[in-house]
Amino acid sequence: MSATMPVQISETDQTFDLGGVDLNLLVVLNALLRCRNITHAGNEVRLSQPATTRALTRLRQMFDDDLLVRDQRSFELTPLAERLMPKIAAALANIEKIFVRLNPAPARFSLAMPDHLALGLVGNLAGYFREVSPTTVFLPVVGLRNVLNQLEEGQLDLVLGIADDAPPGFFSRMLPAMPSLCIASPGHAANNGRIAYPDLGRFLSIRVGSDYSSGFGEVYDGLEALRPRGGQTVTAPDIHTAARLLQDTDAVMVLPGVSALYIAARYGLTTFVPSAGPALPTYQVSLLWHERWHRNSIHAGVRSMIASHVMEGDG
Repeated sequence: MSATMPVQISETDQTFDLGGVDLNLLVVLNALLRCRNITHAGNEVRLSQPATTRALTRLRQMFDDDLLVRDQRSFELTPLAERLMPKIAAALANIEKIFVRLNPAPARFSLAMPDHLALGLVGNLAGYFREVSPTTVFLPVVGLRNVLNQLEEGQLDLVLGIADDAPPGFFSRMLPAMPSLCIASPGHAANNGRIAYPDLGRFLSIRVGSDYSSGFGEVYDGLEALRPRGGQTVTAPDIHTAARLLQDTDAVMVLPGVSALYIAARYGLTTFVPSAGPALPTYQVSLLWHERWHRNSIHAGVRSMIASHVMEGDG
């Protein structure tokens, strides 16, 4: 705001036109009253000495008082300046509160996701919260049951999965597609990559989770779209049980590359890409969140970090 005319303010004034006051001058005044030195005050507020001197001249006109008077090599405060000093500091502190932490750090952050994606994400996100919001308790939730209702009711803050349609009041961000990898036991017949993706259906097929079917308004993990069709199917309750089945059977699974590499390293399995036939399908998921958290900086940071993790896995 800029001054359109000098405004006199005295302690007996009950009202005055705040619109006629350049509030930026109060920042300079606060520095002058504390530093009692034009050069030092200017450095603090990043103004040149001439600009600080001009600001002091305007302040003297505004308050109809010298405010600072020279005493040998320094300045002393006038009685009015002494009375103004704590009031100006308190006013600026209150103004700062308006702009600082507009989006306070959440007390807890709950993220629902498929277990195969949680393997690589949970540790990174825990480190993120320790760095940027140590007071926030990070609560990873494995599974995607009834997540939209939980988002709406505030029980969840973010969901990583696939939704055919996000209802009104929700935001959705599609993440980059991830390449897939086949995973099987080290001695498996398909490890040479010469068996085409559609022909992998002749081996045991593993489905993870019992909620593989999807419907309108539901969120699911998307693994069913990667599964080769044709042979016998076994449903495992989680990705770790699925890995044990891969160790002990002729089963083949297709997973997002980042998940397949983690599982293969942990359980002594092998990954491969069929060299014959059509390419493996890619894997793509979305982030879903309620509109109440759309502008929160902590939430936005989590969404960006997850997207970066997916893109790094793509490389």
